[in-house]
Amino acid sequence: MIRRLVVLALLVGGALLLEPLRAPTAGVIAPRSLFLFGMLLLTADTFGAVAHEFRVPRLVGYLVAGLALGPSATGIVPAGVLEDLGMMKRLAVGLIGLLAGAELRVSDLRQRHRSILFILALQTLAVMTALTALGLLGRSWVPFLTGLEAAPLVFVVLLFAATLTVNSPMVTLALLTETKAAGPLAKTTLGVVLVADVVVILIFTATFSLAEASLGGETAGAPQILRHLLSGVLGSILAGAVVGGVLTLYLRFVKRELVVFAIVLVFATAAAAQALGFELLLSLLVAGFLVENVAPVRAEPLVETLHQMAVPVFVIFFALAGAELHVREFRALWPLVLAVALVRMGAIFVGSRAGGRLAGAEPVVTRFAWTGLVPQAGVALGLATVVADRLPRLGLAMQTLIVGVIAFNESVGPLLFRRGLERAGEIAAR
Repeated sequence: MIRRLVVLALLVGGALLLEPLRAPTAGVIAPRSLFLFGMLLLTADTFGAVAHEFRVPRLVGYLVAGLALGPSATGIVPAGVLEDLGMMKRLAVGLIGLLAGAELRVSDLRQRHRSILFILALQTLAVMTALTALGLLGRSWVPFLTGLEAAPLVFVVLLFAATLTVNSPMVTLALLTETKAAGPLAKTTLGVVLVADVVVILIFTATFSLAEASLGGETAGAPQILRHLLSGVLGSILAGAVVGGVLTLYLRFVKRELVVFAIVLVFATAAAAQALGFELLLSLLVAGFLVENVAPVRAEPLVETLHQMAVPVFVIFFALAGAELHVREFRALWPLVLAVALVRMGAIFVGSRAGGRLAGAEPVVTRFAWTGLVPQAGVALGLATVVADRLPRLGLAMQTLIVGVIAFNESVGPLLFRRGLERAGEIAAR
């Protein structure tokens, strides 16, 4: 470990001395971006190993490494390089989506459908209600709500609440992969966060359409809302079915070089998603689910390959996510950020416990499921970006607050979930 830290210090020092590496890049990935990307991954892997020694989730180390090297801290990896490496993050998101879908089995859903549905419904309702009430009661302290009339105020607050309702399949899957946790809590939490992705995208699309219409935007009325729903969600499901069919045929007739094929498939799907406007994560999640549950015997090599790729993929995703965290937003609005984050956490606690009791779930699920629903990551950041791009008058201010809340949840959430898994007795012995 000491040797790795010394080598890392030398590399970081060299990068600081090479000032041209800090220049932004455009177009294809430049050599300097690849060098900084490699250094970022080495730093993240080292920080993850250090975090593991202190019984902290590795992904927290990955996030800290990205934050330390990113624009918010030292700036060794500048914002231009992060934009240059966007394709690497899309690759990580796609592979995580495939793995998450393959981990979601019909047998588990059938066995735990009551727990999953009740916990999902009540925690979503509790978070939406709590954050909507907080926004309406504290609107004078929220920058993007001041000066709004009654109808726009209600719809913008609903949009804000819907954006922060999303959970994080990435964090959940990363922790379950790292700890090899197995049991009712692990299976139920994974089911909730994966199904929640579809539900939250539906809620977000509807509330976004209403907010945009009330502010005088392009969207107005039910036909446009329906169009957004169909193109966003149903388009992603249809694309996932097509990708799942391609994967199934490849596994049946070729079954060679699965790593290369998975990477090429993700890049192709990402290009199609950007051109056609469907959601990359949701489409590949559907593809992985269909391959695993329609052809489970032929899917075994793919699932095994994805598990072998999981650790480096998580390093890529969370290192880049950490580098993209904005500390300034948190510093400027930290009282409001903490208030929103704590209200959200309390609503998740109340809603998931009530859902577990109503569903008759196992005691460990009822007590600790809330810990796995606090984290947020890529999907929430993506929704915040949509808000900033499409609502220029107040979207940037809303994005600032949302990103601050996500930064808090992304840092604290993994610690909570690991603690919940430990107390439930589901983490495998070393």
